[in-house]
Amino acid sequence: MSPSLQFDLGEPFVPHVVVVDPRFEAYRPLAASARQGRLTIHFRSSGAEALKLARHLDVDAWLVAEHLDDMSGHDFVSLLKAGIPTDSRVAVVDAPRIHDRRRGIAESEARESGADALLSHPISFDDLENLLGLSSDARSEMLAEAGLARPYLTLPVGVGAAVIAIAVLMIG
Repeated sequence: MSPSLQFDLGEPFVPHVVVVDPRFEAYRPLAASARQGRLTIHFRSSGAEALKLARHLDVDAWLVAEHLDDMSGHDFVSLLKAGIPTDSRVAVVDAPRIHDRRRGIAESEARESGADALLSHPISFDDLENLLGLSSDARSEMLAEAGLARPYLTLPVGVGAAVIAIAVLMIG
């Protein structure tokens, strides 16, 4: 399956991710990656709010908890897959490192609801890349092929601003 990342001119090759989980604090590693400019992340605690967002935003990946404020995560995934035409990857997120027996049941439930994967906390940017099927190196190659190669693309905003400021001082 080929990757289907949504791109815009302001953020080339940066995946758009929606986390549907009332426990936002569990996604600190992904929030840190978002601060570094590696992804754009949106948080929603209820399925209804996430479905509203889905109608207005092109999303590359959905991370959905098993239990939401207003419905089960599996019900949300079924509604998402049935109601909104999307090429997005969807993962159900379960409790941290559950036992092997329970994991088999959770994987079965996730597949039945239409999810592409089952992930466990802590979820890293590497887990997200695996879900999307596109590594940082592959994104860099796509960027170069598109003629948009910019070596400072993955730098945090503060570092990028410092590089620009130094360049301006050297020129002026």
